[in-house]
Amino acid sequence: ARFLVYMNAKAPTPSQKLHSRDELAPVFAELNKYEATTHFVGQSTIFTLTTDRATGETYCLAHHVTVNGGKRRLMLASLRYLDTFVKIDEAWLFSERRLYVDWMEKRAMS
Repeated sequence: ARFLVYMNAKAPTPSQKLHSRDELAPVFAELNKYEATTHFVGQSTIFTLTTDRATGETYCLAHHVTVNGGKRRLMLASLRYLDTFVKIDEAWLFSERRLYVDWMEKRAMS
């Protein structure tokens, strides 16, 4: 499996490439730096579907709260995933996931 991250959705090459589940562990561990994090998954569209392969797109709004010096801040990111799936032993798995950050905003919280 392959996970490609495009911090700039218009960039021709990814800013990060991961090629195994083990390589994903630090990505998830990095989320621990936030006081809170929430991901709202929006619409998903399947583009192609055969008996053992599929492609699709999913939208997500990611909210990350930080606290620094007693001040809370919110980072909001609009994410888009372009996925390729493969069916192995009756289970659908990610073959490739490309994450695109379409926009990001940072703001103070009350």
